[in-house]
Amino acid sequence: MNRIKTIQSLQIRQIAEHLYDQGISITFFGKAWSGCTNNWIYFDTYLDLDDLKSRFNLDENLEVHENRDPKSGLERGFIDKVTGEAIMGKLKLD
Repeated sequence: MNRIKTIQSLQIRQIAEHLYDQGISITFFGKAWSGCTNNWIYFDTYLDLDDLKSRFNLDENLEVHENRDPKSGLERGFIDKVTGEAIMGKLKLD
C-alpha cells in the first residue's frame, strides 16, 4: 500500500487503493519497460473500465490503454495523460 501512496495521479491512486482494499494482488509496480519514465501498477484482475469511469467520475485526463501483443503482455487499463502513470489489469481476448 505504501507504493500506491507514491502515485501522483489522484485518479490512478484512488482506483489502485480501491482494488487493493478489495484484496486484489498487485503483480507489478514500477517502470514497465525501458522507455517508461513513470510508475505503472498492474493488478491481477480484469478491469471493468466502464464501471471504474462511473464509480470514480473519471475525466478525460485518463486515456484507455490496451495491449493485445501476447509477446509483450496482454493488458488493459488507464494512463494518466499528465503524469504518465498507469493502472493496468489483464486483457480479456474476444
